[in-house]
Amino acid sequence: MSNGRTVGVQPVGNPFAATAGHVERRARPRRPASLPVVFSSTFAVPRGESGAGVVDSVSDSGCAGRFSRPLEVGQWIVLSIAPGPRDADGPALGENGRSQVRARVLRALARDTSDEAADDPADPFAYALAFSTNARTRLLAAIDRALPWIGIALILATAANVVWLRGNNLYYFWYHPIINLYGLLISGYILSRVAIACAYRPPVDVGWLPPITVAISCKNEEDSIYRTVEAVYGAGYPGDRLEVIAVDDGSTDGTWAEMQRAQEAWPGLQLIRFDENRGKRHGMAAAARKASGEIVVYVDSDSFVQPGSLRKIVQGFADPDVGAICGHARVENASQNFLTKMQEVRYYVAFRIVKAAESIFSTVTCCSGCLAAYRRSYMMPFIDAWLGQTFLGKAATFGDDRSLTNLTLRRWRVLYDSEAVCSTIVPATLLQFFRQQLRWKKSWIRESLLASAFMWRRHPLAAFFFYLGVVFPLVSPAVVFVALVLPLAGVGAFSYLYLYGTTLMALLYGLLYLVRYKTSLWFWGLAFSIFYMVVLVWQTYYALLTVRRNHWGTR
Repeated sequence: MSNGRTVGVQPVGNPFAATAGHVERRARPRRPASLPVVFSSTFAVPRGESGAGVVDSVSDSGCAGRFSRPLEVGQWIVLSIAPGPRDADGPALGENGRSQVRARVLRALARDTSDEAADDPADPFAYALAFSTNARTRLLAAIDRALPWIGIALILATAANVVWLRGNNLYYFWYHPIINLYGLLISGYILSRVAIACAYRPPVDVGWLPPITVAISCKNEEDSIYRTVEAVYGAGYPGDRLEVIAVDDGSTDGTWAEMQRAQEAWPGLQLIRFDENRGKRHGMAAAARKASGEIVVYVDSDSFVQPGSLRKIVQGFADPDVGAICGHARVENASQNFLTKMQEVRYYVAFRIVKAAESIFSTVTCCSGCLAAYRRSYMMPFIDAWLGQTFLGKAATFGDDRSLTNLTLRRWRVLYDSEAVCSTIVPATLLQFFRQQLRWKKSWIRESLLASAFMWRRHPLAAFFFYLGVVFPLVSPAVVFVALVLPLAGVGAFSYLYLYGTTLMALLYGLLYLVRYKTSLWFWGLAFSIFYMVVLVWQTYYALLTVRRNHWGTR
């Protein structure tokens, strides 16, 4: 503090500073305190986090810490100094005593792999924290506690409204039988996805640290490839069990130079260069063939792994029946414009709701290329078939991740780990976005047809929801046409109930995002649903008509 007083234990504020023997910060720098702590988060759906860790570099305003489980930037937690003796310079708090402070996660910290602590698997997730020390931060903390409960109340009200609306669908069923049947089925589908996702739990961290190979395949990504490699090496996975292979798939910009610059910084980085573009699938296969790790972790060249996520994504492989695990992706450039804001909310729904519900039955249908791991010994027997895949007489040149997941899912369990997190750069222009969505829809059509041949053998509920999930995107354009477009042309009655029901379901998704992340971006989930209904829904039929065209349509 600027007045030169020694900082004492604060009733609200920072009890850690006194425990660390901290005095006025300008007169003396922060000192590593190595204080064992336990922590709990504020309420989050479906549950809050709790765990243990160690804090150091303590001051009266914040600290750094290593924790046993991942946290979110911006999240509030309650830190409690574990009871018992402290280091030699700090006072003991007594056998049953505890000091507590509310703290906000400022940013993730990359762990120094040259430090012995980096290879210590006890507390792999490192963050910088700021303490709640004044009226403003205490008010923000109070809002943080209250907001999820407000969101939960709104979610329940929205769900009740949806149920009431579907009662009207039944009562007036024969007035619009097709639209009413569609409304009943899709509302039940979405509500069931949310309910099942609430029962989801990520794979347990059992401390398993197998040798892994991180594979990065890219073309013309000079702006991001160095940072991608940097994030992998900064994720804190033990260096003696980490292999990284980057493949340049015939880039025509400065990507190769950036890869070489990364190799100078991390000499263990292995590089593969194709003289001409062969496609992402060939890059992925080349890395897998060269890999020595038991687990191959694929990371897109515009995605950035968060500290601790490599350790977390391999934990589910302790079960020998697990063949692949999908991580969780957030949008790196979410604040850029309206389009990226909408995608941030949709990514949350696609991962934390849809993939979480699939993971309950070990049937995740697409391990996103942003961050996905495969057991190498299970993958190699079918890698040649995957590499040479054709569809309707044409070589498959996209949908690589969904196709690889499909082949794994035929025999092995496929899971989702919400605590293995990365961020990824998404399209920021409409042209890039439409091209990406068209490519995804084409691969979805192809792989859904292939998966339909074996999904019926899986858990009955998993199979039921899978086939519904195939039917709805194919039917929805026709329903929108009958309910909204034809009435505008003077044919039939405009379905306000359909429009209202669609808005309610979109609101539900947005509120789920609000409860989890507590930011104003939740509203863009509602905007995206309207955008989808008005614009994107029609792309499905165009994808069907042009499914044999394999142009990548890259950004």
